[in-house]
Amino acid sequence: MIRWEAPGPYVVAFTTRVGGVSTGPHASLNLGSREDELARIGENRRLACDALGLDSERLVVNRQRHTARAIRARSGVNGEVADALWTDEPGVPLLALAADCVPIAIARTHGTPGLAVVHAGWRGLAAGVVEAAVTSLGADSTAIVGPSIGPCCYEVGPEVVEQFDADLACNRMLDLWSAAERALTRAGVSEVDRLDLCTRCDPERFFSYRRSGRPHGAQGVIGAVIE
Repeated sequence: MIRWEAPGPYVVAFTTRVGGVSTGPHASLNLGSREDELARIGENRRLACDALGLDSERLVVNRQRHTARAIRARSGVNGEVADALWTDEPGVPLLALAADCVPIAIARTHGTPGLAVVHAGWRGLAAGVVEAAVTSLGADSTAIVGPSIGPCCYEVGPEVVEQFDADLACNRMLDLWSAAERALTRAGVSEVDRLDLCTRCDPERFFSYRRSGRPHGAQGVIGAVIE
C-alpha cells in the first residue's frame, strides 16, 4: 500500500495489486473487478481494511458509473450509484476503485474532520465529480491524486480532448493527473499532492484496463476518519 499522511485524524492509502487471494488476471489484491469471485473480492477488501486497522464490516463502496454524484457514506451500505463518497463519521472506511481512472482522496483541514474518496475518469472529471466531492466537504481541504494511467499512455479521441483545457492533451495524450489537480484547485482545495504513478506502465504493482483489457482487477483508495 501507498499511504498518504493527510493532516488530521485520518488513515488513507492507495492499494496495489500485491497481497491478496485472487488468482489469474485478478492476482492478487483485486478489490472490485466484476469477473472475479465475490468471496475473493470480499477477502481482499478485508485484508486491505485490516492492514489499515479498519473494520471491513463497516466498509462502504459505491457502484461507480462515471457520474458527477457525491454521496454521504452509510456504514456498511454498498452499491449506491455514485463516484464520490464522503463521511465525517469516525471509523467508517470508504473505498473508491480504479483500474486506470484516477483515485483521489480529499481531507477536510478545518472544523469537524471529514474525508472523501473519488473515482475520476475523463467522463467524471468533465462532468464535475471532483467539484461535487469538494463541495460535500467544504473548501478548507487538502487532497492527493493517486495512481492512474499517465500522460505517457492515455491516448484519447478528439471528442475527449475537447472536454479539457488545451494544454492538458498533447498529441491526443491526455494528462489525467494534471486535469484532476486543476479540478481540485479550481474547486478550492488549498494543497494538492500527486503520486504521478502510471498504472499501465507498472504491471507488477497495478491493474490496468488499457494494458490488459478484460478480465482485469482493480485497486483503489481506501480511508477513514480515525476514531
